[in-house]
Amino acid sequence: MKFPRIYADEQGETHIGVCHRPEHDAPFGPPPTPMGRMTAIEGVSSLVMFSVPAGIEVPAHNAPQPYICIVLSGEGEVVASDGSTERLGPGGVLYCDDVTGKGHVTRSITNLSLAFINRASS
Repeated sequence: MKFPRIYADEQGETHIGVCHRPEHDAPFGPPPTPMGRMTAIEGVSSLVMFSVPAGIEVPAHNAPQPYICIVLSGEGEVVASDGSTERLGPGGVLYCDDVTGKGHVTRSITNLSLAFINRASS
């Protein structure tokens, strides 16, 4: 499974790339069980939902810890320090992994509702 990721390189520059989670065949639902594709199960430590009005720009900051951001409603964008931009709408997913480096800027294009899912510590 692939989805956007923001991360920092060794020089501290942040970039938007691709997060890849290996998948395997897995049954989905009750019999007759159709098959789907599933990643390995990973532990999560917390979930928080957050909303922000249109027009807000959060200055450059780092992710406090690796987390997955899911857009519940609205539209927003994330800008990496290298200038690359990822615009996300409802259902959009971004793996935020830039816990070091120059960070990223976040903008709400419209009223925006998000869910942040923090990964469990290893």
